[in-house]
Amino acid sequence: MAVDKSFLIRSIQKKESMIVAYCAFTNMPFVICDPETFNDQVYLFDTEAQLQEFAKPYTEKKILLKGIKYENKNFLGFFSMLFNIGVNELVFVNEAGEEHLQLEELVRRPDFSKLPKEQQPVSNPELQLTGLYFMQEASRPIPNEQKTQLPELEEELSANLLKARYIVPIELLEGPETDAEKLKNRKYRLPILKNKNGDVLQPLFTDPVELAKFNRENKFKALAMPFSNLSKLVIKDSKGFLLNPGGFHIVMPKALLEGLTKRFE
Repeated sequence: MAVDKSFLIRSIQKKESMIVAYCAFTNMPFVICDPETFNDQVYLFDTEAQLQEFAKPYTEKKILLKGIKYENKNFLGFFSMLFNIGVNELVFVNEAGEEHLQLEELVRRPDFSKLPKEQQPVSNPELQLTGLYFMQEASRPIPNEQKTQLPELEEELSANLLKARYIVPIELLEGPETDAEKLKNRKYRLPILKNKNGDVLQPLFTDPVELAKFNRENKFKALAMPFSNLSKLVIKDSKGFLLNPGGFHIVMPKALLEGLTKRFE
């Protein structure tokens, strides 16, 4: 029998604010796979004390959580973003306990299917989700032999890396040509990042939301690219790519680009 969630939905819409559990390793919402339903969940709280209580068992496992507060005016943007990372269930924690709600019961999934294929935004929810699970586990400061789920998570992540379509940021050069002509003639620069060791990496993104974190000044255009073409864009002295530097920041060295193609042939 279907459960009426209308009261819960109205109460969420009227909230002044909410606190979302974020993972300090990924700078993204902390995602949990429910062992019974296999729903991919994020947790939301009314108070900081509720978040701290929730975080205790994860702190013992060396998973560091933090709370990010969202005001009501930002709810829709946050909930819509969850589609990009493959989340399908929300868990609201309040004084009475936990209440579960499917994401699509609260907000409508964006539908770009009527747009021409070249105008549809790049989206990789499977890659985002497996990347989050992988980094939540891989970043724990414990010996790797204790990370028993890591090999399976790495296998899933690798397969999704290969299947994905990416956003490469480019800065068009000055000149009289149109943007299309500059793209055709490759008259653009590829931005770089440097890590704390001085290694050069190139930023790469799974979707427009992640690109926007990097492109705050609107300097860069977006170039869509399949995995098979990424190796052609690795510039001299670059070690490879950094996928979603403002999110789970997964390093994709040149050897990985070549190795994954051979591995999954």
